[in-house]
Amino acid sequence: MDKLKLIKTLVAVLTFLLVFGTLSALGIVYRKTKAPELPAAAVSLSQPRGTKIADYKTVGQTLYILAKNGGLPDRIIIIDPSRPQSQTVINVN
Repeated sequence: MDKLKLIKTLVAVLTFLLVFGTLSALGIVYRKTKAPELPAAAVSLSQPRGTKIADYKTVGQTLYILAKNGGLPDRIIIIDPSRPQSQTVINVN
């Protein structure tokens, strides 16, 4: 009877190790194959308080933002990702 209890325990331990190992292997494969997340670039628009983004449009990689209010006339801010530190502001009358 002791041998049967030992075999049952051994089967239970091996089953646990098999399931745990399989799940660990699948988790490792999933982490290695998923696409890395790129951090979002922090961009400051350098606009006065009260400025609202009325609309935006992307053309290719360039982002065009229509900004209103903030004590300034309406303006279009152009952000080009190839030059993340520089932006162009066009006043709209």
